[in-house]
Amino acid sequence: MPVSLNQFEYQIGGSLRSNAPSYVKRKADDIFYHALKAGELCYVLNSRQMGKSSLRVSTTQRLQQDGTVCIFIDLTGMGSQDVTPEKWYAGIVKWLVSDCPALSNLQWRSWWREQRDLLSPVQCLNQFIREVLLVEVKQNIVVFIDEIDRVLSQSFPLDDFFALIRSIYQQRHVNPEYQRLSFALLGVATPNTLIQQKDSTPFNMGQAIALTGFKRTEVEPLTQGLKGIIQSPEAVMQEILNWTGGQPFLTQKLCKTILDHAHLQAGDAKTFVEKVVSTKIIDNWEAQDEPEHLRTIRDRLLRNEKRTGRLLGLYQQILQQGSLPFDGSAEQMELKLTGLVVDQDGKLRPYNKIYQHIFNLVWVERKLTELRPYAHRLAAWLNSHKQDSSTLLQGQDLQDALTWSIGKQVSDLDYQYLVASQAFANQKTKATLAATEEASELLAIARQKAKQTVGNMRISGWWIPKVGLGLGIPIALLRLIGYLQGAEWNLWDQFVRWQPLKPLDSRIVIVTITESDIQKYYWPISDQTLAQALTTIKSQNPSVIGLDIVRNVPIEPGHQDLLQVFQSTPNLFGIEKVIDPPVPPPPLLRDRDQVGFADVVPDLDRRVRRALLSTQNQQKAAQRSLAAQLALFHLEKQGISLQPQANNQFRLGKALYHRFTANDGAYVRADAGGYQLLVNFRGSEKSFYQLSLEDVLNNRIPTNLFRDRIVLIGITAESLKDLFDTPHSGGLFPNSDLMPGVILHATIVSQILSAALEGQPLLRSWSEPVEYGWIILWALLGAGVSWWLKSPSTILVSIATLGTILITGSYLAFLQGWWIPVIPPLMGLGGTAIVIIILTNRERDQLLCQCTLAELLAVQSSSPVVFKIAVAYLQQSESKENQIWINQQLNQTPSKK
Repeated sequence: MPVSLNQFEYQIGGSLRSNAPSYVKRKADDIFYHALKAGELCYVLNSRQMGKSSLRVSTTQRLQQDGTVCIFIDLTGMGSQDVTPEKWYAGIVKWLVSDCPALSNLQWRSWWREQRDLLSPVQCLNQFIREVLLVEVKQNIVVFIDEIDRVLSQSFPLDDFFALIRSIYQQRHVNPEYQRLSFALLGVATPNTLIQQKDSTPFNMGQAIALTGFKRTEVEPLTQGLKGIIQSPEAVMQEILNWTGGQPFLTQKLCKTILDHAHLQAGDAKTFVEKVVSTKIIDNWEAQDEPEHLRTIRDRLLRNEKRTGRLLGLYQQILQQGSLPFDGSAEQMELKLTGLVVDQDGKLRPYNKIYQHIFNLVWVERKLTELRPYAHRLAAWLNSHKQDSSTLLQGQDLQDALTWSIGKQVSDLDYQYLVASQAFANQKTKATLAATEEASELLAIARQKAKQTVGNMRISGWWIPKVGLGLGIPIALLRLIGYLQGAEWNLWDQFVRWQPLKPLDSRIVIVTITESDIQKYYWPISDQTLAQALTTIKSQNPSVIGLDIVRNVPIEPGHQDLLQVFQSTPNLFGIEKVIDPPVPPPPLLRDRDQVGFADVVPDLDRRVRRALLSTQNQQKAAQRSLAAQLALFHLEKQGISLQPQANNQFRLGKALYHRFTANDGAYVRADAGGYQLLVNFRGSEKSFYQLSLEDVLNNRIPTNLFRDRIVLIGITAESLKDLFDTPHSGGLFPNSDLMPGVILHATIVSQILSAALEGQPLLRSWSEPVEYGWIILWALLGAGVSWWLKSPSTILVSIATLGTILITGSYLAFLQGWWIPVIPPLMGLGGTAIVIIILTNRERDQLLCQCTLAELLAVQSSSPVVFKIAVAYLQQSESKENQIWINQQLNQTPSKK
């Protein structure tokens, strides 16, 4: 029925009503309608702007007229940001409810919350369809799902959704209610891309609806819009179809454009339509592409960089050959979805002339050039009819091109070019392989001759003093400024621990105040308890008693008893503390000059290695330590007393004491105030006979245990913290066995007695010049051994042997009372040996390089190619310094380049 001009309007984009004047009914309309009415699963998967939406609207209207309930779901509105499977399936339920009048009053959110705690999201959707949708709606139902390709933008797979659709159709013979439900899926995708689990796909049981372009017999409604305005409307429509190929969007747009420019019509229909197409669509097409259509095709073709090259290559072949056999491959299907090509009679062809003019060979080649890093060389190869091997990729260019192609689906032309480049590279490699092997053999022979020439040459002997002094002096300076002090202390501690166990010193007995004594007699111990213990000890006539307990204030009860004991015991010595903070002694003992200080001198690492024997107070009066007082008192009974000697020395019995100085042994600028000596530790606590305060108070004492012995009374209970770190607290596996102060005093007393009575050596060190000469001597020795032996393994064994001798000899000297430097000599011994090895290898390598190059230069003129390869190999294996030297030699000999 003719339509008046004021009623007719062409639709460009969007959905048309079935009764719209410009709606074109195609064969697909009836196929789609009858298939859905029969309850079949239908899917319309095609490129964009092919009329899918208009087909859906028209089919919906026809089905609704038959009483079918139609529900429309647009997946574009589902989004993809922060969407979870639960939100996605809940969104489907919301669409079903909102687009179905029968469910308008349903409180679906409450229903969903009740189900989701028990069922998965897809199970909830299945439950909703079975128990709500099919129960509340009694008519046949068709669910249209548009933009089905939107499932690909979700961050989670939706195979379960398609599996549910398949399940619904499969259950129809079990549950007849499902026969009332049909689905129609529309979008721009292929079945293979929509679902990964192929055994769950519904697409192998549904009906695909093919949308083709408008045929001449179908476009009468569009021709009606031209009548009365355009001359020869049928001829013009035929020309429009010739340009658009019946593509729905382009056909509607071109009809409207023709109508808008009817005043330009002149000449025949062909000329008129061609002019409009050229000026209003093709020319400056990107700016005139409104509403967007051509840019959509372009963007879909170029959007995936990994596939773009393959798609452009396929399209290029189609343009060059006119068509390409359709094999259904993923690449061809993807190209079809762009809309550029169409499957006709089993062949892919350009969809229409407009596309061919816009997306022509020039455009394709330009895009391929933008993609390919080797575009210009490929063009040159093609211009030579694939004969010019110089245009093929080689070396790093080939590697870069192959790296670029990884993960991309390149075109057949790219593939042919890359394969040809690889084949040529392989041929070139084979051609140079023989020369390479000959060069390798030549280099090996040259090196062998060079080794025979160099032989076992040594570097100049002048390197021994140079290296020995050059390394020995800095090591001595390191020791001088104290950097090696800690390491030398640690080795000294190890020597102390390695000493043979000494027998129990029977001259000394220690009365200990243990944790058990504190619990029984409390702390501080009362004067009465202390007086009772001292009285019991006095009863056995000890030689001297040392009270290593602070007693500067009365501790009642029994203070008067304690004073009487002090008054009646001339061989009793108490303690004081003279180093800040000072602690005064018992006043009565101070007045009787029966006091010794209990201060110790820890090193920087808080470990005690020295004993402070005496010092001066502010009045310049001499003060002695408790250990010195006890030892001297005991020795004086045997007629041995101090005898001053020259140079700040003194003799005590068989021992000659040398005053400790600030740089003795490994010490550097130590505090040498007072009179100090290095402690030669007898051992641990087990080196002395001990019994507890409780044993003394209960008179559980062996007969005559204290007679003529030095008795010390002191604290060993850990809770009172009178503990000191000594060499016996360290070792390879350090322990927490700290030495109580009373044991430390007993150790010093034992050392003084053993030196005076038995002649046990006191620890001494060499003078500083001798020590530094010792260090440099070992540095020279390491350099000399390394220079003489030559073999690295032999040098290693020799240096290890010499190091062992040094340590062993130093330990034996330690047992005789000498503290000899070990760490600095070891550093000099090993360091100079390594330096000589490095210098020897460096000089030998230089000489080998020189001799090897000389051998190669002899064959340069006879085999120039082999010579160049051999020299290149030589340079690769040499140091940077030798590489520079080789280049200099070659530059100085132009005739041999």
